[in-house]
Amino acid sequence: MKKILISQIDTPKPDYKKSQLSKEKTVLRWLIDFITFSVRNGAIEYGSLLPSKSELANYLGVSIGTVQNAIRQAEDMGYFESKQSVGTMVKDPTLVDKKFEKMLSKKDIAVEEIKKYIIDNKIKTGSQLPSVLVLSSVINFHQNTIRLALECLVREGILLRVELRGHKVCWIYQNKIVQKQSGVSLYENNTCVTLIDKTANKLKEYIVSNCTLGDRVPSNEEFSKMFNISIRTVNEATRILNQQNIILSRRGKYGTIYLNDPQKIKKQKEREEKSLFMSRGQKEGLRNTYLYNWEKALSALKKYIMQNHESGDKIPSMKTLAAILSVSTNTVKKAVSILCDEGYLITQRGKYGGIFVLEIPQKESEAFTWLALNPDVVRVKNK
Repeated sequence: MKKILISQIDTPKPDYKKSQLSKEKTVLRWLIDFITFSVRNGAIEYGSLLPSKSELANYLGVSIGTVQNAIRQAEDMGYFESKQSVGTMVKDPTLVDKKFEKMLSKKDIAVEEIKKYIIDNKIKTGSQLPSVLVLSSVINFHQNTIRLALECLVREGILLRVELRGHKVCWIYQNKIVQKQSGVSLYENNTCVTLIDKTANKLKEYIVSNCTLGDRVPSNEEFSKMFNISIRTVNEATRILNQQNIILSRRGKYGTIYLNDPQKIKKQKEREEKSLFMSRGQKEGLRNTYLYNWEKALSALKKYIMQNHESGDKIPSMKTLAAILSVSTNTVKKAVSILCDEGYLITQRGKYGGIFVLEIPQKESEAFTWLALNPDVVRVKNK
């Protein structure tokens, strides 16, 4: 796969001052002219890689964002194809690939949502659409994604982009949307998924095949290198798996662990009740993985107080407790602070001060394990 060098580009640079179009549109036209002319003369071939976006931006005298948006539009028109961890390849726009699976971006879904919004609200031809801010709140997409979707509808001839004073833009609905006979939206087809959804499915398959309940799963950076997917896409995919309670992501050194086996879960209720019927060994294994150090110390401190002290007793200092529980002093401080808030302990300063037991902590029940594994149930019930 041959990469096009900047030194090989002989197409004149665009003159932004003489052009009546925006820089983005000017760069888009230049890219199409450059590819068409170079392929016709045999200077480059289909399948060649474009220079990096930063190199093109430096050569054309524009920002990387302008080049990126222009390439996206040219890609929609069939001139380029972007491959993860490879680059942007020159493509023959006259060829139509047979795609067995349509990979949709958020922009593609936003396009369909805007079309649906126009139809549902019976917007008449010649009418102005709401602002990007309003559409963003209604459709629940980022404003930049909405702008890209609107530009795509302009290229399809559905909308007309009108520039106003002060660099303001309005969008006019000019051509009626041709609805598909099936009446099914593009992204409602089972074979049409977003890249994030597909990545989430890949990660789920890997975790189920290679991990057991309570295991620590690879980090997002490791997943990114493993599947040649951007770290941002992996972050979004793991967020989905966290919402599904397949994994539990924790801060810092604790990492992410595998909580549930999705193949054995048919209903949400079954997942919520699953931990109630675990064996003691399974519960202890999970307990040692999903709890933070201060949570483990809190449990151990409660047990220590119940076994060795009565109400009114003075317990050892935090430094001594840290040695007894084999944790750091800061971890003990957090556990003691929580027990003080719960009314089990009290701390006093001075010569006769220390940590005193006000009330013996209650014995931990299995419900603690269930609630720790299913925190969303508590949130839902509290709403």
